[in-house]
Amino acid sequence: MIEILCATYNGARHLREQITSIKAQGLKQWHVSFFDDGSTDGTAEMLEELVAEDSRFSLTRNAVNLGFCGNFLRNLGKLKPADAYAFSDQDDIWYPDKLERALNWLQTIDASVPAVYFARTEVVDDDLNHLGLSPEFRLEPSFRNALVQSIGGGNTMMFNRAARDLIATCLPNVPLISHDWWFYIVVSGCGGVVRYDVNPVLKYRQHGSNVIGANSSAAGQFLRLWMAFKGQWRQWNNIHEEALSSLENRLTPENRDIFTAFKRARNGGWPFERLSVLNKAQIVRQSRLQTKSLPVLALLNRL
Repeated sequence: MIEILCATYNGARHLREQITSIKAQGLKQWHVSFFDDGSTDGTAEMLEELVAEDSRFSLTRNAVNLGFCGNFLRNLGKLKPADAYAFSDQDDIWYPDKLERALNWLQTIDASVPAVYFARTEVVDDDLNHLGLSPEFRLEPSFRNALVQSIGGGNTMMFNRAARDLIATCLPNVPLISHDWWFYIVVSGCGGVVRYDVNPVLKYRQHGSNVIGANSSAAGQFLRLWMAFKGQWRQWNNIHEEALSSLENRLTPENRDIFTAFKRARNGGWPFERLSVLNKAQIVRQSRLQTKSLPVLALLNRL
């Protein structure tokens, strides 16, 4: 059985299409738990009707607004025991084999080892017209990469019970940036296995608020670098450094050393000391250009 957590907030416009694509999955052993974050557009009422007529769906209304990331992570521990877990957004169109493809890979991993699957997406506009694909990443997923980059959207994720249990005990008291990035950091850092599938598994509607996340063009890469030099990356890294510091003893010995070096590269005294430590840690992004920018950011105190 696959337990799917769908976080909703004012998603009535496209939610029925999302649900229809879940119902159309070739793999039929699933249950969807909706967690509504205080919708005011009829989303919760729509879901109440669905739950009343189909036992494969359930609905919980959050007592307080948890926000997008919190709605996933804070409700993760409330899911029923399952063989695997997946996240769902409220406005995508899943390919019919989405669940099956991810589960086929998960079943090759020892159940005691935390494992998480990510994949590419087909980017579409509001009317589902094809715009392109999300970036194709070729470097093997690793903690060295996870510290400075998220590689897959939560809407593509599937993970085993070991990963669910790990994350459920690794929820720091800081506002995290995104649930998918946190999964990547923690699972890779604590000795788990991360898979990135270069084949898309769903149609992802690109809105004005998420253009950066989906844009793989040269302009998109430049915009990311501009954000880095303006200090946005450093703010994100500050959050992750604080969050990871409370979990440092759970990292593998190798990854603990990498994390220590990363902190020194960000916060060390002499600029060239920061460069030396960063080089030894071998921190990488998936783009060569962005990887080459890391030493410059370290020199400028923007890492």
